[in-house]
Amino acid sequence: MIIQFAELIVLAVIAGEDMRSMNISSWKIWILAVLSVGSAMFGMVIGRCDVWCVAAALLPGVVLVGLHFVTGKQIGLGDGLVTLSIGPAFGAERVLLGIAAAFFASALFSLVIIAVLRDKRKKSYPFVPFIAAGMVVATIAKI
Repeated sequence: MIIQFAELIVLAVIAGEDMRSMNISSWKIWILAVLSVGSAMFGMVIGRCDVWCVAAALLPGVVLVGLHFVTGKQIGLGDGLVTLSIGPAFGAERVLLGIAAAFFASALFSLVIIAVLRDKRKKSYPFVPFIAAGMVVATIAKI
């Protein structure tokens, strides 16, 4: 739980950076990755999970990284790398719940922006803040 809390803090810092500049420092993603690998290794040592559970936790991130290339970079590579990096620390179920909440919140945000502000549909917004919010919701839901 301590590593997950640390990951949420780093995720909040990355979300702030993404909102300010639509760019993410790679070293911050590395911090998430190192924390996640440490969490996964600890989980395997104590028997909480095995290699397959860690591999399953990586799948949402792999899908988002793949979508980055398939959609012509409509989804940021950083979004996929962040999701990939948090997977082993939170587990597949929590990451899937968090990403689902992120997509839902992002869709609501987009509807509000389009309806209220009459903003252009082609404008892009950072997704990591939604991932961070979704992971907070998923973490609270799983406590």
